[in-house]
Amino acid sequence: MPAIEKLNDCLKEKCGFKDGLFYYLPKVSDFLKKEIDFHDRVSGAEEEIHQLKALRNKFYHQWFKKYIYQLPPDSLIMEIGAGSGFDLIPILERGYRLIACDISEASVRFIKNKLAGLKISGQISYLVADGQNLPLPDNSVDCLFLAASLHHFENQADLLSEILRILKKNGRLIFAMEPSKFMMGFTRLFKNSKKLRLHQGHSEADESHAGYGQKDFTALIRENNLSKIKIKRVWLLQGFIHYGLEAIFRLFKLKKRLKLPRIIEWPLLILDEILLKIPLLNALNFHWVVILNT
Repeated sequence: MPAIEKLNDCLKEKCGFKDGLFYYLPKVSDFLKKEIDFHDRVSGAEEEIHQLKALRNKFYHQWFKKYIYQLPPDSLIMEIGAGSGFDLIPILERGYRLIACDISEASVRFIKNKLAGLKISGQISYLVADGQNLPLPDNSVDCLFLAASLHHFENQADLLSEILRILKKNGRLIFAMEPSKFMMGFTRLFKNSKKLRLHQGHSEADESHAGYGQKDFTALIRENNLSKIKIKRVWLLQGFIHYGLEAIFRLFKLKKRLKLPRIIEWPLLILDEILLKIPLLNALNFHWVVILNT
């Protein structure tokens, strides 16, 4: 029996199953309900809202995926908080098996429809579940990654415990594009402006989370006996430009978001890579990418 079918049989023992999606949400807190509602609303629009195809995003998503590609091609990869599935196709094209997991049924269904008809669609399982409570056996996943999703969890200690339970020994764990303390403080200055609201609803986590500093990840590594491969600061000038362009789009109610040509984005990216190596100045980073081993 192919490996992905064995995985699906395992999921069927604990999950509900309908229209190709596995469901496992035995506990749903008020916090989680708000997150589900918000992400159902933005389902399918994340790539446009967050400008994921812009060089400033695409470059760093490609950068962290190279640490996935170091693993053997028969590895089982899992994304928690899969959203629009932006990172999944390149991983599947390299032959990996994959679990796309999100609390939003609308998001998981969007990913399934996006991959429908592609040859790689037979390598993936679709799971509607909370990362703090997963229907997977111990030591069953080779690599697990979250892209801009870690801060969306109400109890991150429970999340880490569950992640470490299902990851194999020497498994890979990646937190990508997580917000810094500086970024969350900066964007919170404008949270009361109704003109800057894209939707009537909002992510509870985006409103309340303080963001991460390097000490937070150092403590996470120490407390969970993890091995650090890389902690990388991401975006300085690019962060101000990204949110400045987004503010213009919302304030002036433009039909399309403004996009920088690559001839401008490349120098900014290179300059950021230099500036973020300078002590004190590098405290103005907007995001983190963290690569770990169990």
